[in-house]
Amino acid sequence: TISRFPMFSKGLSFLTRAVFPQRCLQCNVVLSILEQSLCQFCLCSAPQLDTIAAQRTMLLSSTLPTHRPTSFRSALYFTGPVQIYCYSLKYGNNYPLGVVLGRYFLSPLILTTLAGQRRPVVVTAMPVHLWRRLGRGYNQSEALARGALQGVRSAGVDVQFLALLKKTAHRKSQINFDPFQRWNNTQGALRTTKKKRVPKDALIFIIDDTVTTGSSLLRAAEAVLLEYPKAEVHLLALAQEL
Repeated sequence: TISRFPMFSKGLSFLTRAVFPQRCLQCNVVLSILEQSLCQFCLCSAPQLDTIAAQRTMLLSSTLPTHRPTSFRSALYFTGPVQIYCYSLKYGNNYPLGVVLGRYFLSPLILTTLAGQRRPVVVTAMPVHLWRRLGRGYNQSEALARGALQGVRSAGVDVQFLALLKKTAHRKSQINFDPFQRWNNTQGALRTTKKKRVPKDALIFIIDDTVTTGSSLLRAAEAVLLEYPKAEVHLLALAQEL
């Protein structure tokens, strides 16, 4: 189907908008030609993390085995409209939504980290198992990463996307797991892909859609640091569960 080919779908959408105008996923208003998936008002009103919640998430990065600075940040609370965004992105074949969310909410987090830095920048995404990717048609975290990449590049920063991670096993969904079960379930589930040219002193941003305990992203960071011990790793999630 068209939805499984994001680039083709995007082009076709542009050609048909005059006849079939797109509407905002949240408020259903007709979108302008410059808007995609969400109107500007809904984007601006999304529930962003407050300072206390952001600091609590940041503390998780202190568990990583590295002497370099790290960070673990989320952009939004996983509540209300953000739940709709995440479900549509993950289960609704809505790749363009991921690009919009990544550009609007995740690229600013990357840019604030890069302030004053002149090191190579790499963006990567949390992988999904092949079976899940085939079922959804794409990796929702990669859609977010592609959007973040666009936002960072539009600010004049040289950044590249590399698929650094892959799933080694198809694990059970963690939706109903407690924190201890989540940590055990993610053990050994990720490893780095080979033959990727990553500068040894690069800043690597690993992007995921949602975070509950942070176990998946922390495991991803461990795998990346094992392969690239001199890199500086930063973890980003679109939404954080309360």
